[in-house]
Amino acid sequence: MKTLIRNAALVALLTLAIAPKPDACAADSADRAQVAKARMDSTRAEVAKIRHQVGLTLEELNRLQKENMDLRTQFQKFSAELVKMEEQAQVARDRAFSMEEKGQAFFQAWEDQIKSIANADIRDEAMKRYSKRAKSYGKILRAMFDARDQLQPFMSDLNDIKKLLDSELTRASVGSTKTIMKQANWHGADVVDSLEDVEKELDRVSTELAKYE
Repeated sequence: MKTLIRNAALVALLTLAIAPKPDACAADSADRAQVAKARMDSTRAEVAKIRHQVGLTLEELNRLQKENMDLRTQFQKFSAELVKMEEQAQVARDRAFSMEEKGQAFFQAWEDQIKSIANADIRDEAMKRYSKRAKSYGKILRAMFDARDQLQPFMSDLNDIKKLLDSELTRASVGSTKTIMKQANWHGADVVDSLEDVEKELDRVSTELAKYE
C-alpha cells in the first residue's frame, strides 16, 4: 500500500504520453501500451483497496452501536482497522505532493520538447496530444488531492472517537459518540467519492490504452 500514490504518479506520467505512432512503430507502440495498461490497472486496484479500507473501518466503527455487541471485542476490531487506515492516510499525505511535483516536471519537459519541433503541422498535432494527456492527468491529480484533503477530517473523527472510548468504554460513552460517528460516516463518504473519481479516470485512460494493444 505504501507505493500507491507513487505508483499512480509514475504510471500516469508514463501512460499519458502514449499515443498512436506511424506504422513503422506500431508494434513498439502496442507493446508499450500493453505494459502501461497493465500498470494502470494495477494502480487502479490499489486505489480501490484504499477505498475498501475506508468501508471496513466504518463498518467496525458502526457495529459499536449495536445493542448485543461485546464492546471490548468490537472496539479492538475497530482499533485494528483504524491502524490500517492511519497507514494508508499517511501514504496519501506523503505522496500527493510528490505526485504533483513529478507531474509538473514531466509535462514541462514534454512541452519544451514539442516547442523544439520544426514542422508546424507535426508540432500542432503533438500539442493537441499533449493537451489531452495533461487534462487527463490533471483530473487524476485533483481527485487524489481531494481524497487527501477529505482524509484529514475523516481521520480526526475516528481518532477522537478512539481517544474517548480508550478512556471509558461503556454503553453510555459509545452513545455519546453518536453524533461524531455520523460525521465520520459523512467524511468517509467524501473520501470514497474522491477515490472513485480517481478510479473512473484511470479506467478511462486504461480503456484508451487498450486501443493500441
